[in-house]
Amino acid sequence: MKNKLQLFLCSALAVLCLACDPDKGSVAPTSDDNSGPPSAPATGAVTPVGTPEGTPLTATIGPAGGSIQSADQRIRISIPAGALTETKTISVQPLTNQCPSGTGQAFRLTPHGLTFAKPATLTFQYDEQDVKGSAPEFLRVAYQNEKGSWQSPSLKSIDTTAHNVTISTTHFSDWSLFQNVKLTHDQPGSIILDPGGQVNLKVWGHIDTPSDNTDDLIIPIPVLLDEKYIDSWQVAAEGSLKNTKSSNINTYQAPNHIPARNPVAVSVLLNKTVTIDGRVYRDLRLVSNVFVAPEGISVQIDGGAWQTYPGGANLNSTQNVVTGKNGAESASVSWKGAPEGVFRWTKSTDVAFNLLQGPMIYQHLYGTKNVQVSGGSLKVDNSNLAWVVGTFTVQPAGWVRPSTPPNVIGTANIKGVFRMKRIGQQ
Repeated sequence: MKNKLQLFLCSALAVLCLACDPDKGSVAPTSDDNSGPPSAPATGAVTPVGTPEGTPLTATIGPAGGSIQSADQRIRISIPAGALTETKTISVQPLTNQCPSGTGQAFRLTPHGLTFAKPATLTFQYDEQDVKGSAPEFLRVAYQNEKGSWQSPSLKSIDTTAHNVTISTTHFSDWSLFQNVKLTHDQPGSIILDPGGQVNLKVWGHIDTPSDNTDDLIIPIPVLLDEKYIDSWQVAAEGSLKNTKSSNINTYQAPNHIPARNPVAVSVLLNKTVTIDGRVYRDLRLVSNVFVAPEGISVQIDGGAWQTYPGGANLNSTQNVVTGKNGAESASVSWKGAPEGVFRWTKSTDVAFNLLQGPMIYQHLYGTKNVQVSGGSLKVDNSNLAWVVGTFTVQPAGWVRPSTPPNVIGTANIKGVFRMKRIGQQ
C-alpha cells in the first residue's frame, strides 16, 4: 500500500510539473534571578542547566557602553555608558530551554557573575509560537539562579507592534521567555481532531503577585489557575464546550462534520489584569485553535457535500505535494518553497490545485483565450509531529468536462482541508 501511495504521489508530481503553463484578579510582572546574589532562595521549580546549541556571538564592550544581539536577533543586550568600569568580552550563547513554561530559544549571557554599575537592558523578540495558548501580556522574562531555580524580574515594557518585551538587569545569567499564564491541552503538539472528537483544556498559572511588586520572584511549578480569574469560555465557530462559566478545566467537543471555519477558536476570557510599567492591561483572553478534519484531503464544491480522498504528504526541496485518491478520482495541492506558510495560486505549477471528480477536471486556472489565475490561497501548517494540515480556497476554480465534445467549461467555488501523514512516516 505504501509503495502504491508513493508511486501515486510521484505520478501526481510529474503531472503537475508538466500540465500547466510555466510561469483577563491582578497579576503584575514578576521576576526571578538566575545570576542573583548567592543568598537567593532555591525554592520553586529547579531544573537542569540548559545545553549550548550552536556558536556563541561575542562583542567587546567597555565603559562607553554598547550592545550585542543573538544571531537570530531574538535577544538584544544594551549596556549603557558607565555600566562597566573596564572593557569586557560579552558573549551570547544559545541554549536548550529548561525554564518552566519556557518558550523558544534560551540564552546564556557571559561572563557569569559580571555585574553592572548601571542596569543593562535586555529585550526579547517574540513570535506567534511564543504566545500560542497564551497572550503577549502574559509573557515574562526569567533567569536561572546558581541553585537551579528560575526568577523573573518585572517587565520594563512590552511592544505588541514590534513584538518584544524588555527588562532591566544588573547581572548576566541564563535567560528565557516563559508563559506566566497559559491554556494547555492533552494532545502532543497542536490540536487536531476527527469530526466528533474532543479535547481537554486546562488553564495554568505560575506567579500571582501585587502589581506594585518590584522584587525578582521565584517561579514555582505551574498550578491550575484560581477559578476566580476565569470569566467565561467561548467557541468562535462550531462545536460545544462542557463548561461555559468559571472553570479552569473544560472539554471541547468537535462537530460531526468539517466546520465551515477551520481551525475552530476556543477561548477563555480572564478576570485578570496585567500591569506593565504602570499600564494596566484588561480583557485578556487565551485562545486554542482546534483543527477538525478527517484524515485525507477533503474538497467541497459550491457549498455541497464534502468529498474526502485518502493519501499522504510528500514535502521536499523540489515540490511539496499533498494528494489523495479514491478509486478513479483524485485531489491534490502542491507548492514550491517552505514546507508551511500561506501561498497564492500561480499560473505555473509553483502553487497548484487539481481535482479529478467524475467526468470533471478542476484547476486553479479558469478561462480559455485569456487564462486567469484563481483567487484564494493555500495555508499549510507543518508544526505537528504527526500530521501536515492545511486549508485552501479556489475562487473561482476553472472546470472542464473533456468527455463531452466540444469541451464544456465553467467555474465553481472550492473549499478544501487536509490532514495527512508524511510519506515514510509511520
